[in-house]
Amino acid sequence: MLENLGKYGEITKQAAEAGGVDKLISVIEKAAYTKGVAVGVVVGGAAVSGVAAAVVAYRSRKARAEEAKKELRTTARGAE
Repeated sequence: MLENLGKYGEITKQAAEAGGVDKLISVIEKAAYTKGVAVGVVVGGAAVSGVAAAVVAYRSRKARAEEAKKELRTTARGAE
């Protein structure tokens, strides 16, 4: 049944498999944070100015992650 819903169905299925919307969002946040830290370390090691660029990039990713989290919660809760 969820297969007919496209991406909405995929996210709903993933949320159910993760144990709920909040748990799925937590998994996504941890993955995004880990990726952001790895990128920050590489960029920061290149030069001092790279650290500033990494901070800006991290904040940008974090803001996008927060927006995606809100959107995911709204979408998933609409399915309940």
